[in-house]
Amino acid sequence: MEGIVMATGINNASFTERQLVTFLLGEDEFGTDIMDVKEIIRVPDITRVPNAPVYVEGACNLRGNILPIIDGRTWFNLERKNRDENSRVLVIDVDGKATGVIVDKVSEVMRVNIADIEAPPEIIRNVDLDYLNGVVKLENGNRLVMLLDVVKALSVNNAQKEEIKEQNESLQKNSAILGSSNNESIDEEQLVSFLLGKEEYAIGIMKVKEIIRTPQIVKVPNCEEYIEGIVSIRNNLLPIINLRTCFGMEHLEVNDHTRILVADMGSFTAGIMVDKVLEVLRVPSSIIQSPPRFSTQSEDQLKGVAKMDQGKRMILMLEPSKLISADVISGISGTDGIYKEDSDGKSIGKQLIDEEQLVTFKIDSVEYGVKIANVQEINRMTEVTKIPRAPYCIEGIVNLRGNVIPALNLRKLFNLPEKSITDATRIIIIDHNGKRTGIVVDSVSEVLRFEKTLIEAPPDTLSNGVDSDYVEGVGKLNDGKRMILILDISKILTLC
Repeated sequence: MEGIVMATGINNASFTERQLVTFLLGEDEFGTDIMDVKEIIRVPDITRVPNAPVYVEGACNLRGNILPIIDGRTWFNLERKNRDENSRVLVIDVDGKATGVIVDKVSEVMRVNIADIEAPPEIIRNVDLDYLNGVVKLENGNRLVMLLDVVKALSVNNAQKEEIKEQNESLQKNSAILGSSNNESIDEEQLVSFLLGKEEYAIGIMKVKEIIRTPQIVKVPNCEEYIEGIVSIRNNLLPIINLRTCFGMEHLEVNDHTRILVADMGSFTAGIMVDKVLEVLRVPSSIIQSPPRFSTQSEDQLKGVAKMDQGKRMILMLEPSKLISADVISGISGTDGIYKEDSDGKSIGKQLIDEEQLVTFKIDSVEYGVKIANVQEINRMTEVTKIPRAPYCIEGIVNLRGNVIPALNLRKLFNLPEKSITDATRIIIIDHNGKRTGIVVDSVSEVLRFEKTLIEAPPDTLSNGVDSDYVEGVGKLNDGKRMILILDISKILTLC
């Protein structure tokens, strides 16, 4: 199965943004400029090359051309891994010649602000890592993407270039091994394919602005059932369409595979929620057939059916502008982008902006909260390895899926008596400025959303003995009957 990412596939919003293809190698996420990626394809049959460098997997036939394949894990000194259904090959243009790089998984195509890209830490800057040209901080630092100059990373010295050249020439002479194919027609469709249930659908890449993970969605009252709600993307409010509900399919809970396609719907932009994004591909127009005649609505929504693999793989091509009408969107939004008022007379969009979201937890009988943007995950208490001569409030270190994370004991920081670990004890993984720290708490209460107007500045002295420097605000809920001390994570991690 072959796909292509073209430089013109997703329009640049401005010169302040970059478009990236993000992918996984092990547990680390990398990104590379979309202009350097010619195609994204499934892992094909690969012909091994005798006496090749350890990182050269072999070569394959890509539409009549020999494509050398490099194993991304070996290239970056990681342990080799068996291929699975998520494995993909990034086809990169290196010095005018295509080179394939096998990665564990392609995450998404995204657009990021240049302001969100930071220089790599000084500690890892050296000659061997000069192809790491930045770190992208997303979701308020909860997600880090290492930005690679893949062309520089794949550039090899002259001796290696000559070796690969000779290997390719030998493979080309033996065309019986790789087979041959005629040049495909220039008349092609470029698509982003995805799953809904077991069916594969696709939207033209020119209609897809970006692909994102599912953010926090705010429900909108009194709207169509298939309108999942709205989200805030770079200070813009975006309606989310649940395509499953739109097509009358059963409800599916959001999971790690769920994605939102930010799409041009004609006169407006909306997010389309799908079960899983598969790949970016191109298909010849000759294998696309007109949609079957079912009803007026289905005829409008279906642009065509692509018959791949001699008809074994069927892709239903959708026309985004026909999925829902602009009248439905105008019913929940105004021309100024501020969504309609709820029963209390406050716009949903303004409510989203004016609210604070916290993860709340208890230490003794006192309830605390940290902003949800700083919380990466919440785990049961795990084994802690003590560190000699560590600061008094550091419990030790824990192993989180191969990552070593310091564990901070808030009881010790707040000078409270020690308490034995129970079934309710939790460790909250905090991501602050790209660094993860676990904070140990007695129990986690809930994820809470309330208006920022209910937050007051902390008093100079707190009766429970907690230093006011650690507290950035006090949430007063239920007419003041419930008090939540909102912790300043930057101060907590600095003063400890």
